[in-house]
Formats: sequence, C-alpha cells, structure tokens
Amino acid sequence: MTDVLLRWLASHEGPFGYLALCFAAALEYVFPPFPGDTITLFGVFLAGSAGYSPWLVYLAIDVGSVLGGLGAYAVGRRIARDPGNPPRLLRGRRTRAALAEVQLRFERHGAVYLALNRFLPALRAFFFVGAGLARVPVSRVILWGAVSASAWNALLFVLGWAVGGNWRRLSSLASTYAWIALGVGVVAVGLFAYVVRVRLREAR
Repeated sequence: MTDVLLRWLASHEGPFGYLALCFAAALEYVFPPFPGDTITLFGVFLAGSAGYSPWLVYLAIDVGSVLGGLGAYAVGRRIARDPGNPPRLLRGRRTRAALAEVQLRFERHGAVYLALNRFLPALRAFFFVGAGLARVPVSRVILWGAVSASAWNALLFVLGWAVGGNWRRLSSLASTYAWIALGVGVVAVGLFAYVVRVRLREAR
C-alpha cells in the first residue's frame, strides 16, 4: 500500500498530491500503524527532486498533523464526557486507574506532552487522547500540536536537504530513528504502568 501511494505521489504533483500528503499526515493519528512519516519524508524528497513546492508540502503535512491530532483529541473528549460509562475495553480497574493517572499528568503538563508528541512515532495519537481526557482546551491543543508539527517537519526538511536526492538513505535514517523512539516509548509506557500498579497497591 505504501509503495503504491509513493508511486502515485511521484506522478501527481498538484492539488491532489498535496491533499494526499495532508491526509497521510492526519491518518497516522487515527490509525497509528500507518507509516505517516514515510509519506511525509517522501514529500520532502519530492520537494527537492520532483517539482513539488517545499512551502506547500510543509503546509500540507503541518495541517494534516494538526487535524489528525484533533481527531484523537475528540476520542479522549468523548470518553471524558461520560467517565462512568467508558468503552468496554477501558472498564478494567487497572485501566481506569491508568486513565486517571493520564488525566492528572495532562492537567499538570499537557502543553509539554503535546509539544513533544510529533517526536515520538507510534505514540503520537495517545498524547492527544490524553489531552481530551484531561479536557485541555481545544485552542491549546491546536497551538501546541501546531508547534510540535512545525518543529518536527522543519527537522525533516533539514534532513531531506542534507541527504539530497538519496531516498534510500533518507528512508533508512528515518526508520532507524523510528525504532529508537519506539524503544524509548515502550520503556516510558512500562514505567508508567509500573507507577500505576504501585499506586493501586498503596490504595488498597
């Protein structure tokens, strides 16, 4: 699927190409396994080698990132709207304790988490769900989501221009970073789960 989309992008410079980049950046937040960064990097590559406008590519992936984050934020707000009747998968005692911990942390440090979201592949959507659970005002979600997307995408452009037209090298560097970031994220989630478990024991 990814290869098909990349080939399509390479031959469709124009409004639909930019819309596809925007959609890909948004879809990653709705469906985290989707390789949004691969599509974004290919957009950067196309901006330097296939006639795509760098400014329009940058705008498209920024807007897509913010829209996708708002979709995940809406999920968190939906859960927070009726805390006594969460989705079936979230009704376990430990899960509810974890959600309460997420809400508390976002009430204290929501801006920091949202500003960092784009730098953690595969975990980005959960930051916005957490913001929704904590009822962070939508204006702050948009602001810090845009700051994060702008900074991350600017780094991708710098990387893309430094590597030049070598798509394989650019893709390899991004893949390496994604695996490292995923490892850090898994460790962070594990530590968070441990903290929740300790607090549950203390509360008994």
